Parts: sequence; C-alpha cells; structure tokens
Amino acid sequence: MKKEELITRIAQRNPLLADAIGKMIDHITDKWATPYPTKEQTEAVNTYLHSVHADGDGTMNERNIAHRRIASQEITINAIRVLDHDQLDRLQDVLNHIAEDKEYYMPEREYGLGW
Repeated sequence: MKKEELITRIAQRNPLLADAIGKMIDHITDKWATPYPTKEQTEAVNTYLHSVHADGDGTMNERNIAHRRIASQEITINAIRVLDHDQLDRLQDVLNHIAEDKEYYMPEREYGLGW
C-alpha cells in the first residue's frame, strides 16, 4: 500500500491520526532525515496524542505519559503497511520520545549572513 492511499483511508475516520502518520512516515522515510523530527512533524503527533490522552490539562504525569505512549503505538501500527521493520522500530523510538517530551525536536538555529 502506498502512503497516500493509507492516509486517505485513515483520514476518513480520524484526520488527526492521518496527519500524524503522514508526517512521521515522511520523517522516517526521508533519506536525509535528522535524528529529530521537525517542529511541524512533532506538533502533528502532539495534536493527535493530546486528542486521545486522559487528562486534557496537558500535564505530563505518569498517567498521561502512559496514554500518550499507547496512542503513539497506534500511529506505528497504522504505519505497518508502509514501513519496513527497521523503519517501524525507529518510528516507535521517535514517538516514545515525543510521548515523553512534547518539545522533541531540534530547534532551528538562525545564522546571520555576516561572518
């Protein structure tokens, strides 16, 4: 199955999940991907995780972290049709970090033109 077909099918029942899966598949399959997802990719995952975890207050207590990890596994399970075994392992590792730390991305650095 191709990514576009998978995302279209999932979007019919859960657009937030589809967006998170699409962004993370892009990150994992990018040949030149950095170890960290972009801020946009991380925010897509966090939006989905926030929509499913128990306490909507956003605090990172043990219960919320557990719910976020379970929800992150749903992203991985849905990506099985597109990613290989090693990519799925990497995806779940990245998602576990996002589930534990909402700000799991490498902040962009601004460099001036003057040397």
